[in-house]
Amino acid sequence: MSQINVNTVNEYASANGVTVDGVLIKDGAIASSFISGLTSGLSEADEWILTASVTSSTVISSNLARSSTSGVGSNMGTGMTVASGIWTFPSTGFYLVTWTGFLQNGGSGDFFLWCKGTTDNSTYNNLGYIVTYDSQGVGYATSTNSIIFDVTDTSQCKIKFETTNYDSGDQLHGNATQKKTGFSFIKLGET
Repeated sequence: MSQINVNTVNEYASANGVTVDGVLIKDGAIASSFISGLTSGLSEADEWILTASVTSSTVISSNLARSSTSGVGSNMGTGMTVASGIWTFPSTGFYLVTWTGFLQNGGSGDFFLWCKGTTDNSTYNNLGYIVTYDSQGVGYATSTNSIIFDVTDTSQCKIKFETTNYDSGDQLHGNATQKKTGFSFIKLGET
């Protein structure tokens, strides 16, 4: 097998790109800062848990921690930040946002855990929820939901999680050593 050593490969026809091992590469399509991302895969992943139970309708703003259970990777990359229940993304891109809740319903109606998002750092829209309902007595459910959130500006695009319709006996369970209720963020790619 022969080897060719060159410093630069130019496209033969402008804007057609160059194919290497079946992968088409076009000028400007991949910034030089992203070349390492091609070989290392995902660049951001973060796993948080609720460490104590919530017993009211509220934005979840306390008792949040990165998972520290042995064998569970808490984060890769810079990671998320959370202040007063508002989650800030470390960089722009498409993010898979997943929330899991262990909900206890006191038997008086629906009890929700919402994911709400904003793209203007002001107006939050309902993006998805998990819910439990039991009219016969105390009911329990563990549910998961997810969205893909397009973060085009880290100062404007935010997420928050909120419980609503709390009635006596309702509870969103937390635990300091294992995931009962948790939040995951995985950057899938550039926006």
